[in-house]
Amino acid sequence: MYKIAAIDVDGVLADFEDAFCRKFGYHNRQIVDLEKRYPGRADDIDLFVKASRTYEYLNILPLGVEIVRFLNREGFNIHIVSSRPEYCTQITGLWLKQNKIPFHYLSVGVVNKVGAYMNLQPALVVEDILYIASSLAGLGIHSFLMDHPWNQSKANFNGFRRISSFEQFLTKYKQVSETLIEI
Repeated sequence: MYKIAAIDVDGVLADFEDAFCRKFGYHNRQIVDLEKRYPGRADDIDLFVKASRTYEYLNILPLGVEIVRFLNREGFNIHIVSSRPEYCTQITGLWLKQNKIPFHYLSVGVVNKVGAYMNLQPALVVEDILYIASSLAGLGIHSFLMDHPWNQSKANFNGFRRISSFEQFLTKYKQVSETLIEI
């Protein structure tokens, strides 16, 4: 028997936001949809998001990495799930290995992340997108939401756990650890 932890990459482990902001600017960070942040730059944003080189040298997000390492030590199978373009699978896997981020399974190019997470039947999910975390929480999956400017709305929604420090994660993890599903 084992438990699955499903983990997003960008916004949880990799600092895509920093790379994006350095190229396009730091305005409207409360908006998750990049093209809505900069409506006149849709073509440039599409090129940036689809360029495999965009993902090669992203900085790590230390909190997310610490959480994954902790979950790995706790015996979870780590399933990385990303909506990056599918052809970035190799780059993503290499980036994870270079940054010594443990994982057992990697799925890149996921279009419907809620559906992908549901198919995995994870004990918990760590995400940065509010509607994904809240959808999963509504379906009974323990969802931890990394605290970012683009996910501040509905801050009091009690179906997910917003986290901004490892201590906060650990406290909330301990609250649910005895109810986590094993497969």
